[in-house]
This record gives sequence, C-alpha cells and structure tokens, in this order.
Amino acid sequence: MARKIPQSNWFWYLSGIIFALIGTQFQKGPGYMDSAYYTVGGLQLFEGNGFVEPYIWNYLANPKGLPAPAFVYWMPLPSLLAFMGMWLGRSPDFVWAKLPFLLMAGFLPVLTVYLTRKVITNPAYAWIAGGLAVFPGVYALYLTIPETFIPYMIGGGLFVIIAFFANNQWIGGLESFQRFLLLGFIAGWMHLTRADGLIWLISAFGVVIWRIRPWQSRQKMRVAINGLLALLLGYLILTGGWYYRNWVVFGSMFPPGNGKSLWLTSYNQLFAYPNDHLNFTNWLKAGLPAIIHARLDALSLNLQNFLVVQGSIILLPLILVGCWSKRHHSAVKFETMMWLLILGMMTIVFPFAGSRGGFLHSGAAIQIFFWSMSVAGLEQLIIWMKKARGWGISTSMTLFGTFLILINLFIAGWFFYQRVYRVPNHHVWNESIERYQRVGERLEELHISKQLIAMVNNPPGFYWATRRPSIVIPDGDIRHALAAAKRYGATYLLLEENQENLSNLYANPHDMSGVRLLETYEGVRFFLLLPEAEWGWGEISWFKK
Repeated sequence: MARKIPQSNWFWYLSGIIFALIGTQFQKGPGYMDSAYYTVGGLQLFEGNGFVEPYIWNYLANPKGLPAPAFVYWMPLPSLLAFMGMWLGRSPDFVWAKLPFLLMAGFLPVLTVYLTRKVITNPAYAWIAGGLAVFPGVYALYLTIPETFIPYMIGGGLFVIIAFFANNQWIGGLESFQRFLLLGFIAGWMHLTRADGLIWLISAFGVVIWRIRPWQSRQKMRVAINGLLALLLGYLILTGGWYYRNWVVFGSMFPPGNGKSLWLTSYNQLFAYPNDHLNFTNWLKAGLPAIIHARLDALSLNLQNFLVVQGSIILLPLILVGCWSKRHHSAVKFETMMWLLILGMMTIVFPFAGSRGGFLHSGAAIQIFFWSMSVAGLEQLIIWMKKARGWGISTSMTLFGTFLILINLFIAGWFFYQRVYRVPNHHVWNESIERYQRVGERLEELHISKQLIAMVNNPPGFYWATRRPSIVIPDGDIRHALAAAKRYGATYLLLEENQENLSNLYANPHDMSGVRLLETYEGVRFFLLLPEAEWGWGEISWFKK
C-alpha cells in the first residue's frame, strides 16, 4: 500500500502557505534591488502617483528626468500585486506588499500535485512532488517577496496543465475555443510578469498549430484560425491596457532603449551613461574570442543554477530519468523545448543578464514540471530496482520520497541561514535597507532636503528606505558620474564599499574638481557633487535652512 497522505487541495494549499509564512517573518524589507523595484512600484500606485518612478536605475531609455516613466525595462505585474496587498491592508507596509505573494505560494504544491498525478504511473505518490513544492529549496528565499518568481512559477505550471492535461466540461477538449482563450490569458500573465514572457505567447501559437495541423484540410484551417484568435483575445484581455499605456507614453507598443541590452560586453554596461556605444558595431569590436568567452561563462553559470536551484543537486538525475522515461509525452517534449529555449536565450542573447539572475527567474516557469519529473524519475528507478533487486515499490517510494523532501527542506534552511538570518538580531537580508534607513536619518541631520536627487548604487532600495529620489551611479569613472549628475540634477553621491566602478574613490576618498567629500557614515562615503559652472565649493544654498 502507498503511504496515505492527505491529497486535498486545501491540505496542500495551506501547507505551502504555512512554510512560506515561517520564512517570511525574517524578511522585513526587500533584500535586493529587484524586489525593491517592484515594491516601490506598488507603493507609487498605492500613493496615487501612477506608473512613474522617483528614480532612474538605468539609462537605456534615455529618460528625460525625474519622475521617470515606470516599467521601461521590467514588467509591472509584481508591482500590481504588491499594490493589491497594500490596498487590501490600507497600508504601505512591506508586510502588506508581500501578502498576495504569500497567498499565491500555496498554489505551488496544489499545481505540482495535480500535474504529477497526470504524469506518473501511480498517482498515489504525487505527495512527494507536493512536499518538494512546499519546501522548494533555494526558491524558498523568494516565495513571498514582491518578485517575479511566484507569478512565473504559477503561470508556467498552469500553462502546461491547461495545454496538455486539464480536462473538464468548462475547459472543453484539447482543441476548444475556451482552452486556447485561457492559454492566451496565461501567456498575457507571464508577459506582464517578465519581458521574456512573450516567448510563452509564441509557444502557445505553436501549440495551436501543432495540435490542429491546419495544412491537412480547410476545416482544420478554420479551427486553427479560431484557435489563434481565441489565443490572441485571451492575451490582449490582460495586456491590451499595457500596450495602450506604452503607446500613449512612448508612442510605440514597446518602451524604448531595451534593444541596447543586446549589445552589452559586460554586465555593468547596463548602467552606462551615456550609452550611445551600446550598438552592434561596438559589440563586434569586442572581438569574437571575448563574445564567445562571455557566452561560455554564462552557460557555465546557468548550468550551475540548473544543478543547484532547479535541480536541488540530488533531484537533477531524477529529473533527467523522468524526462527520458516520459519522452514520448507531448508535455515533456514541450517543456524540454521551452527549457532549452530559455537556456539558449539567457546564454546566447542575454549572457550577462542571464547569468546574473535572468536564467534563474525565467527558468522558474519550468520548476513545477521539474518537481513532477523528479518523482516520475524516482518511480522509474525503483521499478528498475524492483526487477533487479526485488525492492518493494511502496516502501521504497515512501523512504526515498521522504528523503528528497528533507533534502529540499535542508537546502531551504541552509540558504535562509546564509542569506536571511545568519545570527540572532542580525538579519543579513535586511542589512542594506536598514543601512539606507540610517543614512536617510543622517541626511536629515545634515539638513539635506528630500527634494534633492542622490546618486546611489541601488535607487529603488534607497527610495524604499528614505523616500528620497535618486539616480544610479553609472558605469565608468567619476567623469561619467558627473555627466549623469549634471544631466539629471543629482547633488550628492553616496558611495558604498561594493560599488565596483568607483572602488578607488571609495578606498581613497578625496576632493576633486566637482566632488567634495563630506563625511563617512555607516561605511558610506558622502560626497557633494558641485558642478563648477553652477556652484562654488562653498555654496550650500540647496540645503534646507
């Protein structure tokens, strides 16, 4: 007999939420720039400011000034979810921004158990996949913060379920109008979550064409056209308003400047100012060896993420066995193709962004499938061992399944200890925001007005902590920083120890033309930026009186 584990959706939903709730207690604020960006985006909406940003974190779109149009590089859905939490709580506190993501975390095991029941021989063992989703390894760090992980995981899981498995009266058959409409809606959800989510719309079109094979008859051609129209309708229901906003603000369906990210020759060029050199000609001048080397490095890092994050190390061989054993299933072929497409895109097209987190984010869409395949792989291995060694399938599945869940729990706990908790009363996760909060208090003591624009390493995090506008320190030397400061009106620079491109100025702080050292506080160097054409060294009229 298989181990009896409660299989109700409510059991799995509440299990997912309870574990996520335990972890999120230690995350008092957005621990890094991406999460801070989405949190502040929700805050702007909550405060009635709309789709604008009180900072500039890259210069790709050549923004005119502050406030700048929001979501030019990243997509808005995580911020919309954070806003919904704040609206429900009638408060801008971070705990409310996290609420929608916490509630969504419970769907991970629900969808994983559903999918696993469809792909393994004995559905009774789906509890193993549910346990892996409840304790999701490294992804546990990101379950409840305003980010793309949870909405992308859920979108990816729903996509494969709706496209290949779900079967009830409302959804209809595999070629039904309503199924394709729902697939379009899911593709819209994923595109509003991440810019690369557009590939899921393209893949949905592929599903329609592959399934109906319109070239075989006129009747199938009509069915395919209706399916594609349903798909497009579902997609536009969710994204149509977003495209309209882009047209009104930018005069085009897509924001400007993002194409420049194709021509980066180092990650920090994402923050370059000016960035006219980000073009194909200069990219080619880097030389073929450098171009190839960057992509080989990205491939190495992305495969390491596949091993450690997506595969939890020990799950990876089971995932491969599971995919091989189910290789004839359409869903397995599709998900394998999508994973390879994501890997290729984040290795070849966007090697720097991909290896610095892009692949980790985009690959999350396949994670529910991977958990299911790991159980399929375990089941297949034990079936082989039953034939070779006479193993009992039920006992072995229970023993090894429990072991896999405990491994995932251990990985989650270890990463929480390293990146969130570390020691009592000193939570690493909250360090950067708390430092910015203390810096903000010091700026108040120095009577530096909140209307003045700072130049900092992490503008979204700085705004969340201090409610002060800022622009990002650009790639390059102090001349580039002063050029950006003059263009956007930044009047002081906060230099932190981890600022790579101005590390010499941090290590040897001194006055120079246009820059005056004010003080060092909490390990942060305070510099005044005084363009000589506008201010003398002694001018402080822009301070509060």
